[in-house]
Amino acid sequence: MAVPTPAPIKRGLVRRVRQQAWFTTVKGGIHQSFAPKKAKYPFITYGVVTAPSAFTWGAIEVRALVDVFAWSENPVEAENLDALIAEALHEAPLEVGEQQLIQCRRISATPTGPTADGTGRRVYQIGSTFEIWTNYQE
Repeated sequence: MAVPTPAPIKRGLVRRVRQQAWFTTVKGGIHQSFAPKKAKYPFITYGVVTAPSAFTWGAIEVRALVDVFAWSENPVEAENLDALIAEALHEAPLEVGEQQLIQCRRISATPTGPTADGTGRRVYQIGSTFEIWTNYQE
């Protein structure tokens, strides 16, 4: 029995973000979990919070929660980028390989206050949590 993983979900999410016309303005790119130390602002990070599998009626559902954050030295830029990400991903038709997409929904905002990066620069991290469910038929 094959057990699906969240890997196709992550690939589909990244592919969808990179396809957006506005992505060319994201100088630092998109990174899993952490951006490289010398990444330019703005940039995007994403990470799977949890991705339990549900075994139902001969199918396996992966029910992932994924946090996606916009990072910038400017709070308005971070907010605007978060809004563009939300628009691109909420109810998006993600390509998830052999799995079938059930839903991709923004379920919460996760704003944070300003913080300092490793160089001491003041930065803003603003993002959302997305609930992405897929189905895999055995």
